[in-house]
Amino acid sequence: MTIDHEEIRNWAESRCGRPSMVTGTGTGSKTGILRIDFPGYAGRGTLEPISWDEFFEKFEASKLALVYSAHAHGHRSNFNKLIARETVDLETGHKVGPSRHRRKQAEESTTPRRATRGVVKASGERRAPRSEAAHKGHAPASGKSTSRGTQRGGARQNPERRGPSRSSGARSR
Repeated sequence: MTIDHEEIRNWAESRCGRPSMVTGTGTGSKTGILRIDFPGYAGRGTLEPISWDEFFEKFEASKLALVYSAHAHGHRSNFNKLIARETVDLETGHKVGPSRHRRKQAEESTTPRRATRGVVKASGERRAPRSEAAHKGHAPASGKSTSRGTQRGGARQNPERRGPSRSSGARSR
């Protein structure tokens, strides 16, 4: 990991990497989201070339650091990732805090989220969750009918309907 401009430039150029930004992310004279473009990889059509001066101006303004790999599995690696400096200790490379994205999510969350069970009706009223038996298609213990038309004990709610039940031919239990 580094913030040294010469080290970043030397690493990228030794792999034919060029400074670039994601197409459509810059506004006017402002540089957009930074990337290092390597010819022959997925950046074609999605990255615009910029100068190293523009790259490092945005790099410093955004307080970024470059995480990179020199070699992976015995081969020269192009792996790199631009991260917020404040999320790592530049001396040790260890993570020290949440990313800007995670902090922003935490700040935007003004009300604590809690796990809920049950269903919210259109009126906003919460309905209790179905029992495990009702969830699996069995009649609830209360004896009320379910969407399958059975009552407790398995008797059909509509005795005029004839023929096999849905479950007897379709699948076995």
